Amino acid sequence: MSESTGHSLQYVYRDSLLHKTYPLVKLIWVFVVALGLFLFRTPLPGAVLFVAVLVLAMAAGRIPFRQIMSSAKLIFGLGIILMFFHFFADPGTPVYQLGPLTVTDGGLRQGPVFFFRLSVVVLSSFLLIWTTDSRDLMVSLTQAGISYRYAFAVFLALRFLPMVQREVDSVRAAHAIRGQAASSSLGHRFKLWQRYMFTVLVNGLRKAEATAAALDCRAFGLYPKRTYVKPVHYNPKSLVLLAVTLIVIVGLMVVERGL
Repeated sequence: MSESTGHSLQYVYRDSLLHKTYPLVKLIWVFVVALGLFLFRTPLPGAVLFVAVLVLAMAAGRIPFRQIMSSAKLIFGLGIILMFFHFFADPGTPVYQLGPLTVTDGGLRQGPVFFFRLSVVVLSSFLLIWTTDSRDLMVSLTQAGISYRYAFAVFLALRFLPMVQREVDSVRAAHAIRGQAASSSLGHRFKLWQRYMFTVLVNGLRKAEATAAALDCRAFGLYPKRTYVKPVHYNPKSLVLLAVTLIVIVGLMVVERGL
C-alpha cells in the first residue's frame, strides 16, 4: 500500500503496533470507545479520551500529525456543528440571545459533551482505516464466523472511501479551473456542491454496477466457503488495546461520578 498522505480515508502502511494488531480487535475497539463516550455526562472524560486516541494514533500507529490535521476539518467540523446545535436546542436557563435563537446553560453544558462524542468516534474510525488493511479486516471477519459475503461488503465500503474522496477532489479541481469557485459567492458555491454530489453519485453508481458485473463474472458467492492467499493470524497480545481502553473508560467514569 502507498504511504501517501494525500487522501485521508485510506490505509497507510507503517511498521507500528496498531498495524500489527488483529483487525477485528481494532473494530471492536472502535465500538467500545463509542459506547464509553455515550456513558460520560461531562466534557472532561471526552476530552481526556480525545487526547488519548490522538496520542495513540501518533505513538502506536505512527500516523503523521500532518495527516491527522488534514482530516481535522471533518473530525472537528461535524463535532462543532453538533455542539452549536445543542447550544440552542437543549432546555435550560437563557444565557445569551442571538436573534430568534437562545443559548441556554444546559446547552453550554451538553454541547461540549456531544462535540467530544462525535469527534472521538470519527477520529477512532479514521484510526481504524489508517492502520487496517481492508483485506485483513475482511479475512478476520470470516475467521470470526461471519459469512464472507457480508465481510466482502465491509471490504467494498472501505475500498470505495478513498475512491470517492479522489472523485470529489477531481471534480473540485475541474470546477476551480473553469470557474474559480474559491472566490465565488455563497449561493454559487452551494450550486457547485450540488454538482459535486450529482457527479460523485453518478460515478459511484457506475463503479457499483461495474463491481457487481465483475462479481457475477467470477461467480462470487457460489461456494459456501472461500480461500484467501494472504493469511491473517490472531495474536492474543492484540487484546491489550481493548483491556487498556476499558480500564481508561472505567477509570474516567469513576472519577466523573466521584466529582
